Amino acid sequence: MTDLALELLRRRPDLAALAAFPFDFDLDRAEHGEEVHLASGASLEPIAGDDTGGTFFLCGGRTVLYADSEGGAGLIADSVTDALDVVIGLPAWRDLMHPGPDPETIRELEDEMRTSYAPDLDARRAELRTALGLPERSPAELVARLHAALLRTDPDHLLLNTDELLAYDFLDRLPREPQRSIGPVRREVVRASLIRRLDDTGPHPERLGELGRELEQIGEYAQAARAQRGLLSLRTSAWDRAAAGHVLARRERSAGDLASAGRTLARVRTAIGLDSPGTPPPHEQLTLDLGPGGESPAPDTSAEEWHRRGLGRMITEEHLALVLAAIAAGEEGLARETMAHAHHLLAVIAKQFRQSLGDLPARAKWAVARLPKV
Repeated sequence: MTDLALELLRRRPDLAALAAFPFDFDLDRAEHGEEVHLASGASLEPIAGDDTGGTFFLCGGRTVLYADSEGGAGLIADSVTDALDVVIGLPAWRDLMHPGPDPETIRELEDEMRTSYAPDLDARRAELRTALGLPERSPAELVARLHAALLRTDPDHLLLNTDELLAYDFLDRLPREPQRSIGPVRREVVRASLIRRLDDTGPHPERLGELGRELEQIGEYAQAARAQRGLLSLRTSAWDRAAAGHVLARRERSAGDLASAGRTLARVRTAIGLDSPGTPPPHEQLTLDLGPGGESPAPDTSAEEWHRRGLGRMITEEHLALVLAAIAAGEEGLARETMAHAHHLLAVIAKQFRQSLGDLPARAKWAVARLPKV
C-alpha cells in the first residue's frame, strides 16, 4: 500500500517542488549510484534523492532507509510520512546523527540555511506540513525519533552492494549495545553481525574460514562464498587450492550461482592436474613458480594423491551435485559439461570413494540421460 504522503507528493508537483527545496527530498532524484539490496531479502525501492547523491529507499513497502554516496546507510523512519516529518522538521538532519545534539546547534544550522539559500524556510515548512497533514513537533522529539530509527538499522535494514556483497557502514555515530545484551539471538541479528565482521576481516585465513562456516550454517551462502573466495586467494599449494575450491563451489551452488560454481570446479581440476575428460591424472602435478627472477619453478606435488584421498570423493560429489542443480535450473549445457567431468572423476578416484557416494552418481547419470538430445 502506497504511503499517503508519498502519493500526495507524486500527484502534486507543487508540493514535490517544496519537498525538493529546501528540504532536499527530491522525487526526481530517485536513483542510486550503484546496485544495492537488503540482506534480509525485503523489497527495496528508491523513492527520492538529495543533492549530495544520497537516496531514500522504501523497504518492504513501508519503512524508509537512507543511503549516502559514501557507503553509509541507516533506517530513518517507519514510513514515508514519518521520514518527511523528520526531513521537514529537521532539514539539517544529516548533521544531527551523533549523540546529544543540543537545541542551540539545531538553531545555528537552520539559521545558516536561512542566511545562505532559504530565507523563507519557516514559511515553506509550515506550508508543506499543512498540505501533508503533519503535526508540528519539537526538534528534540524529531531527533529522538531519528536516533531511535537509526539504532534499528540492523538487522532488517542492512544494505549490501550487490556486485561485491559489501555491507554499507552505519550512517550514524550513535553508541550501540553489544550483541550479548540484545536477548535471544535471532538469525537476522547474527547475519548482520557476521557480514559486518567479514567486511572488517583482512587476509586472515582462520577468521575467513570461521566466518564462512558460520555464514553457511545460517544459510547465507552468497556471503559464505565471499569469505571462501578470500580464503582461496590465500592458498598457495595445489592441495589447499583444490580443498578450498570445492567448498567455494558448494557455497556458490547453494547460493544459486551455478555458472560461478562451474568455473570454480574448473579451477579445482586445474589444481589437481585434471583439466579435461580423457586426460589421465598426471604423475607430476603442475608447478608453482616459487623462485625469484629466472630460477626454476619448484614442483608442487601436494595434490598428486588426490584420487586416493577423501579430497577426490568430495570433488566428485560436488560435480555430481552441480549436475543435478543445473538440470533443476534448466541449465542443460552446464549439466552435460559437468557430467562429462564427473564421469572422468568417477573413473579415477579409489573404489571405496565411489561406493561411498551411494546412489548420487546413478541419479546424476539418469537425469542427464533424460535430457533432450542435442
